[in-house]
Amino acid sequence: MCCTLLAMPGSFPRRIGHPYQNRTPPKRKKPRTSFTRLQIAELEKRFHKQKYLASAERAALAKSLKMTDAQVKTWFQNRRTKWRRQTAEEREAERQAANRLMLSLHTEALKEAVYQTPTINPHPPTTVPAPPGSSMESAMDQSLENNPLRPPGGSPLRPPRIWASYGAATQHQPLADPIC
Repeated sequence: MCCTLLAMPGSFPRRIGHPYQNRTPPKRKKPRTSFTRLQIAELEKRFHKQKYLASAERAALAKSLKMTDAQVKTWFQNRRTKWRRQTAEEREAERQAANRLMLSLHTEALKEAVYQTPTINPHPPTTVPAPPGSSMESAMDQSLENNPLRPPGGSPLRPPRIWASYGAATQHQPLADPIC
């Protein structure tokens, strides 16, 4: 015999050996049920109309398709699971596409801000510099100060700095809210 029994005084006998030895073999698994194309087509048609069936509706559908009530119930449970997975995957794909679009728009806007240079007239008008202290000189200074290409405190001849530093004082505002 493959197993031995040990008994200690005051205890129950204990078997030594593999726990599944001497057991009856497990029942064979029922083979997968295959449905006809007509049955599947009718089940799919009904599923698109109605995701959940009441027991009376399920029984009537099972009878009309020559299936058991349990088969229809299981088919609908499995189909709902597949439907949820598919819709979750579709939502995730839409979310990723929206994020890619937002990223490309953001990148494009940054490129425009970085590479935007003032247009230089190849034939500038000939002018005489304004005398110091004149109103013309102060108007020129104001125009340089209000230049949209000039960063605060920066030179109008340099392109604007997009990322100032990684310090805590730097606040970057997104160009648009992300779509989630």
